[in-house]
Order: sequence, then C-alpha cells, then structure tokens
Amino acid sequence: MIYNKSNGRTVYITTNHTCNLHCVYCYEQDKSNEETIDLERAKQTLLSVLSEKTENGTTIDFHGGEPFLSFNKIRELCEWAWKQNFPEPFLFFTTSNGALIHGELKDWLLANKNRFIVGLSLDGTREMHNVNRCNSYDDIDIDFFFKTWPEQGVKMTISPKTIASLANGIIDLHMKGCKYISANLAEMMDWSSPEYLDVYRRELARLADFYLQNPDVEKCSLFDVYFPALLNTEVQKWCGAGTNMEVIDIDGKNYPCHLFFDWVCGKEKSEKSHSIDFSDPDKYISSHCRECKLLQICPTCYGSNYIARGDIALRDLSMCELHKVRFAEIAKYEYARIVEDKTPLDNYSDEEKFERLKTLEAIEKIADVLKL
Repeated sequence: MIYNKSNGRTVYITTNHTCNLHCVYCYEQDKSNEETIDLERAKQTLLSVLSEKTENGTTIDFHGGEPFLSFNKIRELCEWAWKQNFPEPFLFFTTSNGALIHGELKDWLLANKNRFIVGLSLDGTREMHNVNRCNSYDDIDIDFFFKTWPEQGVKMTISPKTIASLANGIIDLHMKGCKYISANLAEMMDWSSPEYLDVYRRELARLADFYLQNPDVEKCSLFDVYFPALLNTEVQKWCGAGTNMEVIDIDGKNYPCHLFFDWVCGKEKSEKSHSIDFSDPDKYISSHCRECKLLQICPTCYGSNYIARGDIALRDLSMCELHKVRFAEIAKYEYARIVEDKTPLDNYSDEEKFERLKTLEAIEKIADVLKL
C-alpha cells in the first residue's frame, strides 16, 4: 500500500557503516566497520512498528554508509515484510550514491518501484559531482532514476569546491529532467572565507533569473524560504531529530538521528545525546540566535552542531553571512515574482492573495537586516 511519504512517520534503519565512495564532505568518522544489519533484529523492529496503524503510514528509511552494499539483506527484509499482513501502510526508502545500481539490483528495484523508493545523491554537473564524489558520475545510470521515480528528484550537496558552479549544476539537473532538487551547503566544512559571499550571491542571482524566466520549473530547495514565518513568534524546529523520528543503528539502539551514532560523533557524545530534551526550544536555540530577526527562517542541523561544538543549539556562526546572502537573493526573487506578475488578481484564490501580501510584509520587516 502506498501513501504520501511526507505526511507519515519515518523509521530509520541502519544497514551498514561502509561506503564505496569517499566524498569530500562526508561526516562519518569510521567507515571501516564491516558489520551489517541484523535481519532478525530488523524484523522485530518492523513487527513492533507496523503492527499498529497510524494516521498517515510509515516510511522505513534504510541508512548507511551506502545502503546497497547490503542489498541481499535489504531484499530479504523487504520481501519478508511484503508478505506480512501489517495493518500499517508502509513503504521502503533509501538514499543512494547510485554507483552500484546495475544488473540484478536495478531489475529488482524496477520490479518494486512503487513500494521501494530510491533518492539519488547527485551533485550537479559531471565536473562538480566528480570533484565531490570520487569521479563516480559515469557509474550512475541517471536516466534510470528520473524515469523510475520521476517525482523523487535528487539530493545535491554543495561544497566549497563546487559553489562557484552552483547555478550551472542546478540548471543542468533541471535540463536533464530532474523535477525537484534538494540542495544545501555542506555541513561541517570551512565556509569562513569572505570570497564565498560574493560567489554565493552571484550564483543565487543567476538561479533567480532562471526561475523568473522559467516559472513552470519547480524551484530547488534553496528557494524554499517561507518569509511569512517571520510574522509570528512560534519557534520552528528544523527536523524531527529526537522528537518524531526513530533512528536505529546496527546494534539495535535508538538515537535522536543518525548523526548521534557513536561511530559518527564519538562514543561519549553519543551516550550523552540520549539525555537531550529535543522538545524543549531552550535546548536547541542559543542565546546568541534567540533575538535574531531571521531566526524563524534560518535552518540548522542539530547533529552537525553537536558534532562540531558539543551542543545542538550552537550553530556555525561563520555561516551567518552566507545565510543572509541567501535570504536576500530569495527575497529579491520573491519580490520580483509577486510585484512584476502580470497575472490578473482574480486568477488567484483569497488564500493565495493573502500569502503574497504576507510575503511582501515579511520581506519589508527584514529589509534592513538584509540591506535590501
């Protein structure tokens, strides 16, 4: 049974700690551990999770390393689960670097494409991807992903080595038929050099021009800035870490998210992470950020904060100016999209009109901060 993945709960199951690539931005400290998923333990997890029906279903997300290094075990677990009569609707999902998906593995995925979804990590053009991800571009059957899961899109990570080609990379993916691109600056890398500010501004401005000229193209996630959030005081938590996601490592233990595994952040930090109250805003917002006018739209990764600075609330402040550059360029884009729109107002619903007005109001509120 298939359902809308975005509305349901997600349970992450770790398949292995190893990977066939060595990406320049990888945060995993120890990929030499060849231990893999324990099938009996994983079956017990699924029995527990899927025996009770929830409102919106469950996604079982396999996480590595590169999950398909454990393909035989993944296949056995999935085919066992599909034979059970679970009351809970569910599907399987994983993100892969794509380099191993050929032959028997590809055939199996194609046969089960409606109940096993694969997200592809693809970092832009061939040149960009190869710089970031070990010259693996030509090992990936990109068309297979776009044809098999046309709604899925790709995950694109931008490193300091590829930021100067950001716009080209995203436009290239759109031109190849990729519907949606989840793009982000790599976490836990050195972004402190001032030169990145002008480069980021230039590349985002180029992307904004592209989207204004091609309004039917779905914008990449860098443009997913909901400015009306600035008009309320409700604190936004940026992911389900420690609250509405369940992440299980090979040892069967639960963690707030995969960045809190002991082989990722270290044993001592990992053990301490279990005592963090992720439901308490005071625990994930620092005093430095609390009064910031941009807080409600400024994303953060709690796991990265914890690994790098030992506190989920302590953000990488060297990225503050980069975030401001992004918000400024997206604000200019939104303003142009709304104000220069020649579409008759009657074509919009009352809700759409309200959202447009709120967006402009929010942008005006932070214009001084962004120097617009």
